Amino acid sequence: MSAVSPAPHQMTRESPVPPAIGFTAKVILVLFIIAGVVTFAITVGGANAPHVWEAYLVNLLVWLGIAQGGVVVSAAFYLTQGRWSGATQYRLAEAFAGFLPLGFILFWALFFGRAEIFPWVLHPIAQKADWLNTPFLFTRDGIGLLIMTVLSFFLVRQSRTKSALEWQRRGPDDIYYPPKALRRLAVAIGIGFVVIYSMLAFDLVMSLAPVWRSTLFGWYFFAGAFWSAICAMALTAVLLRVRLGNHNAFKNPKVLHDLGKFVFAFSIFWIYLLFAQYIVIWYGDIPVETFFIVQRVYVAPWQALSYVVVILMWVAPFLVLLGVRPKKTPLILGTIALGGIVGVWIERYVLVVPSLSQHVVPFGWREILITLGFIGAFLLASSRGLELLARSSIEEPFVEEAK
Repeated sequence: MSAVSPAPHQMTRESPVPPAIGFTAKVILVLFIIAGVVTFAITVGGANAPHVWEAYLVNLLVWLGIAQGGVVVSAAFYLTQGRWSGATQYRLAEAFAGFLPLGFILFWALFFGRAEIFPWVLHPIAQKADWLNTPFLFTRDGIGLLIMTVLSFFLVRQSRTKSALEWQRRGPDDIYYPPKALRRLAVAIGIGFVVIYSMLAFDLVMSLAPVWRSTLFGWYFFAGAFWSAICAMALTAVLLRVRLGNHNAFKNPKVLHDLGKFVFAFSIFWIYLLFAQYIVIWYGDIPVETFFIVQRVYVAPWQALSYVVVILMWVAPFLVLLGVRPKKTPLILGTIALGGIVGVWIERYVLVVPSLSQHVVPFGWREILITLGFIGAFLLASSRGLELLARSSIEEPFVEEAK
């Protein structure tokens, strides 16, 4: 192993930073957005309006979870003094934060589809009316998302200051606290994420089947969002590793190894929470709890999708990333990370849709185009963060293995 650590200014001068998202790609993403918006607009008022709103809600949960989960990963780095890849790991975790303001705005569109999404709007439940009512739900969830968006904005801004950059690049062996403002923001974001995203799980997923209850569901939901952000980070690292040429931090096999360990470890945490929730419901055998699981795990057509989720989110990451070499192999790590993101999308779909469409899997051109629209919006909103990540990865030292 031979260390190669060119000076940052030399690397920047000799190797201009390619754009993280090229012009052609941006044009394609804009077309995705147009296709998604047009599809939503022409179908939301028709007979398939419930399916349109289901697709909208699923995608909002997925992409908002990745964006917010990434900021929480950055906060976790500050709280644990993680500096195994200098400033690059922070730019990587924060790369998707630009979607948070847009996600906050998109949340409010659910108000116009509330009668199609929430069964209790047209059929109120007297025992839960104090909690499950339109004004209170949108007020508390809207305030919660606003708090997380504002906290995330301040953390990302502070994380890019000169003092923060100096701390990020001090090296992992230097025990030194990060700036006080970042320590406080990191704690607030960690606590807020647990509380607010548990509330979103109860309000935007559990209330779709309003008689179902599970006290562990909030943990399960935000853990999935956290893991989806880690998968997005790993996939982004693999893609930029190629796009940015030979001089970038992602050429360092140790960086990919660490990201692979993140994907591996939190996949196990996710399955732990899934099993902990499942086993309690199984041995309790209370109908008001079991129907939610039975419908998704034991009944067609949802049974097959549930198995696919477990394969993509746990079986494949656990078996494939068990060794060191697969974690360091870009093609393997990138494939598992992409599969993980697909798995999270299917998992959110299985959580939401069966509560509203019990006997069919409503997945066709509408759902595909709406999903593409969200992907386009997510990536374009994240473009500024990805550009900063690209520049940081070129300025950071890297390591090449001797041939």
